[in-house]
Amino acid sequence: MVKRRPTLAELADNLGISANTASRALTGRDGVSQRTRELVRTEAKRIGYLSRRIDDDPNDRSKSIALTIPSPMHAFSAELFAAIEAGARAADRSLDVYVTEENSARERDIVDHIMRSDVAGVIAIPVQHDDNPWPTLVDADVPVVMVSREVDALDCDFVGVDSEAGQYAATRHLISQGCRSLVILDEDLEISTVEQRRHGFDRALSETPDAVAHAVSVPSRRFEAGRGSWRAEEAYRACVELIASGHSFDAIALGDDDFALGALRALDEAGIRTPEDVCVTGYGDHPYAAWASPALTSVKLPSRIIGELAVSRLLQRLAGDTGPTMRRQIAPELVTRASSIRL
Repeated sequence: MVKRRPTLAELADNLGISANTASRALTGRDGVSQRTRELVRTEAKRIGYLSRRIDDDPNDRSKSIALTIPSPMHAFSAELFAAIEAGARAADRSLDVYVTEENSARERDIVDHIMRSDVAGVIAIPVQHDDNPWPTLVDADVPVVMVSREVDALDCDFVGVDSEAGQYAATRHLISQGCRSLVILDEDLEISTVEQRRHGFDRALSETPDAVAHAVSVPSRRFEAGRGSWRAEEAYRACVELIASGHSFDAIALGDDDFALGALRALDEAGIRTPEDVCVTGYGDHPYAAWASPALTSVKLPSRIIGELAVSRLLQRLAGDTGPTMRRQIAPELVTRASSIRL
């Protein structure tokens, strides 16, 4: 049986201090007394916790980069990984990939592992929960670039999709086709991208006084190991229930193309024509979107551009760039196809 290694949180708890203070003591940062530094180092050695930043020589740091993603199975993560891996390889750096599965405890373990390893920098899609561990790395001077989602009050670089703009464009398109009773269907996960898509939908509806909206949430499956982030069958069931309820609608905007596949099947089985009766838009523009029946209108995400920007920014930091933090949001592109073109 492999003995579990102590964590930074356990080290801090043993001394009655915060993990942030323990991290600063181990890494020689300001704001910690010499006595506290000595106590933390002594306790770290006693319990077997060895931060990679203790007596670390910057010239001897690893050339590897860490990447944390919620799931390797979703198209956005896959394309992001491909772009980041290519950029890292071109810079003669290896890439260590960690999967969080949207699990906050797993994310904490990953960050703790990175702290004790010799990873040079990190690109991360954070889980987004109240007790996030990322300040530990930032305080330890580990370069971190957040992708897709931000962490509140964390001073690090960020590159993401303008999700609000993407769903706004899709909703405005539906309205332009004469749709006035619109449904938005997305997963019930409290992350910023889902929230931003809803904001974009609501903003477009607010600009159309005679339009009405109805929201449908489907259970998230991101917590299931080895499964994709979205599943068509969840959206299928939700749409079957929506149709059975008698709710009248002439458009449905979905939070992912997988959801759209389920919705298209449910509509077809109910004898509801797309787009004549109900217009449908997806999100992500996955490779199969153009091959759906009818071909699916979708929001094309700039996954590769985001990956390239993220790895480029991290490499700049590793090269010594100490400039202001970067915050970039890239607007996605709406690709219109037969599923939503009515006029």
